[in-house]
Amino acid sequence: MLTQTKVPDVTLVESPPDPDGARKPRRLSDILQKIADAPATPDERISLGHLIEGFGNRAFGALLFIFAVPVALPIAIPGISAVLGAPLLFLSWQLMRGREQPWLPEVMRSRSFRRVDFAKMLQRVLPSIRRVERLVGPRLIWLTNRRGEQVIGLFAFVLAVVLFLPIPFGNTVPALAIAILALAVLERDGVAAIAGTLVGVAGVAVVSGVVVGLVKGTIFIVQSVIFS
Repeated sequence: MLTQTKVPDVTLVESPPDPDGARKPRRLSDILQKIADAPATPDERISLGHLIEGFGNRAFGALLFIFAVPVALPIAIPGISAVLGAPLLFLSWQLMRGREQPWLPEVMRSRSFRRVDFAKMLQRVLPSIRRVERLVGPRLIWLTNRRGEQVIGLFAFVLAVVLFLPIPFGNTVPALAIAILALAVLERDGVAAIAGTLVGVAGVAVVSGVVVGLVKGTIFIVQSVIFS
């Protein structure tokens, strides 16, 4: 019998206080490390709802990142694309509309995958996340204010739509772009927002080229069959 488990009680805004009593946002890598290190049995499953509850405030950036990274990785986690693809659409749409907190319908919140698979994926990407975190920080903050987040949400939504196209490896670059944009939202980094946009444009261009090539190839084959 499969069991579900809750995410450890972690949040992006509850880090240990400094000596002066101030609190700093906890880094995403620290939160993901805590999730990856939590003990789990082979049949335990983690649901999207539990992830949302675990991230608390500033959840949009964290959730967009954590849902996009597995799609961008060249590794196979059974069912992960089907589980995470639709939430990317919902989350980016809500970010575009300026919602304060993310919301997913219960049918999505209850969808789950094996926690051990999720932990393995996290352990693989955490070193890269930490290296990236050393490069990002508050810069060009005006690009990530409320209006800027809505623009980021709009572009992320377009990229999320592209993810659903049945093109081999066509979802890798768009997912990577969404992950970079998510970091921009998390760290208030306008430079990362620009970088994510450029990567996304490149991804859309590549996918568009593949689609055009497939269409032309199909037309050529059909014409060859008809007029042969």
